[in-house]
Amino acid sequence: MALSGGQVDEDAVRQLVSGTADLYTDEEHVPAPLLSARIAAHLDCITAMIPRAGQRRTELIISAGETAALAGWAAWDRGEYTEAAHYYRAVRDAAKETGHRPLEALAILYASYGTDNPSKAAAMLAEAQLCVKGPGYATAHAWAAAREAEEQARLGRADAAERAVERARTAYDYASPEAEQPWVRFLRPARLDSMAVSAYTRLGHPQALTRAQASMEHLDVGNPKVNVAVLCDAAMAHLVAGDGDRGAAVARRALDTAVSFNYIGVTMVDVRMKEIAGVLPDSTTARDLQQEIRAAVA
Repeated sequence: MALSGGQVDEDAVRQLVSGTADLYTDEEHVPAPLLSARIAAHLDCITAMIPRAGQRRTELIISAGETAALAGWAAWDRGEYTEAAHYYRAVRDAAKETGHRPLEALAILYASYGTDNPSKAAAMLAEAQLCVKGPGYATAHAWAAAREAEEQARLGRADAAERAVERARTAYDYASPEAEQPWVRFLRPARLDSMAVSAYTRLGHPQALTRAQASMEHLDVGNPKVNVAVLCDAAMAHLVAGDGDRGAAVARRALDTAVSFNYIGVTMVDVRMKEIAGVLPDSTTARDLQQEIRAAVA
């Protein structure tokens, strides 16, 4: 297309949009930082085509925004937080240019993980839910509501957190992750459950252990990233509830999965592992695990 000098045709647009979806699919199996070069190359390719996209310009800008969001997530996961923020601002610019508010929601959702202020994060995520209210965005809405529940729980706002969990579950009843945006396909039942577990654990909610068990019953062998998050959240639920043996056993599974699939060194995993190491009980088995975790994520 670059050599031809002509307009970008429908087939080229289809290939570029499909390429963005493929990157999101691959990110479920490969740590995002390991995909960084591919993501950057794909984003360069799309942005080079936008000036000659004609009537398909909006479609390519949206796809570029989705790619930039994944680039930001990869940057955050490898600890490059300033770079991640630049990418998320670019996503918001794309949303403003196209009037496509789901892109704004995507930028907010990813950025919320790196926000130290839970009150600010909760407000951001409430706004994200307003950006994905229409048909075809039920999974995105569920994700934003579940994330809000986690942040409300950090603030100790039990009622607000429980309402957000219920909004997430209600939205998910209408969700079709595989048929909606490529960036929501990761949100399978186990991951949604684990987000509720995360919120309930912080609140000392009686449903924490029940939901933790439910989440582990839905683990997917083909999705190690989701499995690590689910196992970490379940381990914390058991540890906080005082079941040190069970919590340590689940934490061991989480660490082994993270090591096997190269997720150690990834921010998402390291943060969870450090939290687990801080609450493991004072037993020989737990102390050994604690030392392994601290050595791995130092």
